[in-house]
Parts: sequence; structure tokens; C-alpha cells
Amino acid sequence: MKKITVLSELRSEFSGLIERMQKFIAAFTTKNPKPVFCAMVALMLCSLLLCFTLLRLENPTVPKKTKLLKEFEGNLGEIGTTAGKLQRVLEIRSALEVLLAKDSLDKKDSLLMEQMLAEIDRSMTTKK
Repeated sequence: MKKITVLSELRSEFSGLIERMQKFIAAFTTKNPKPVFCAMVALMLCSLLLCFTLLRLENPTVPKKTKLLKEFEGNLGEIGTTAGKLQRVLEIRSALEVLLAKDSLDKKDSLLMEQMLAEIDRSMTTKK
């Protein structure tokens, strides 16, 4: 059983047109080999010229885009740092809630609470 695809359907639908186009191109290249060859060489020379001259020019707007991108990437790093600090503050908060839920606190608990609050204060201050 033959598999029917879009390509096979297009080939069967336009097979007559494709064959006529191929015959026309073959006849034209057989009758005029010199102009076809000259056109190929001219196109290759134009491509070579464009590769090494016009397409080598630098775009002056590129540094602005990269500067903006670097600034954006720097801000992403700060967002990650801030998210880490926030997560740590939430962990400290839950630990403080556990300590505050106790009926009585001893000296060790008081020192632990003091250290946790100092850590929160340190994380909230930003150095630039």
C-alpha cells in the first residue's frame, strides 16, 4: 500500500507542470550554456563582494543592545539574591514562631532569638 503524503499529492497534481518546467530549463541551458555560466560566475562574484564589503559593516546600535542586556542580566542576579534572602527570612520567621510558642524561654532560646533577629537585620541592609 502506497503512503499518501502532502508532497506525493503535490507531485501527482503538478507533475505535468513540473515536467514541462524541467524540459524548458534543460532546453534553455543546452541552447545557451555560455550566458548561463557567465550568470553563475557573476552571481558568485557579487556574493563574494557582498560578503567582504557591505555585509562586514558593523551596526552602531549593537553596543546599546548588549549594554541593556548586561544591565538586565545583572538585575536578574539581584533578583535571585533577593529571593534567597527572602526564603531565609521566612525560615527564620518560622523558627521564631516556634520559639515564641513556648511557655517559658531560657537563656539559650533568648540568645538564639537575638541571633536570628540580627541575621534578619543583616539581610535587610543592602550594600552598594
